Amino acid sequence: MTTNTILEIAVCTVTDKPAAEEARRAAMAAVKTYPGFVSWRPLTSMDQRDMIADLVEWADKQSAEAAAAKVQADPAFAPYMAAITGVTLMQHFETQDTIRDNG
Repeated sequence: MTTNTILEIAVCTVTDKPAAEEARRAAMAAVKTYPGFVSWRPLTSMDQRDMIADLVEWADKQSAEAAAAKVQADPAFAPYMAAITGVTLMQHFETQDTIRDNG
């Protein structure tokens, strides 16, 4: 059985990557308690020094949208939001199928 979830993809620029990554860890600790949260994969660009990305998986679009509104007022997110200087991409995508290496 395939369960379709929502992947939130955010690609951002930051001026101080170590500070942004530390603030992101605090934000991750808070968001894992949000309704509908499934997972969060933090990514750091190997090629662009000021770029980071987040892949956050939600049970459904309603949970993703509710979380987007909640982070605006959540004090745990304030340092992370302040560390972000620009957002290149912020979108929600419905998952279709998953291929995994079982070897």
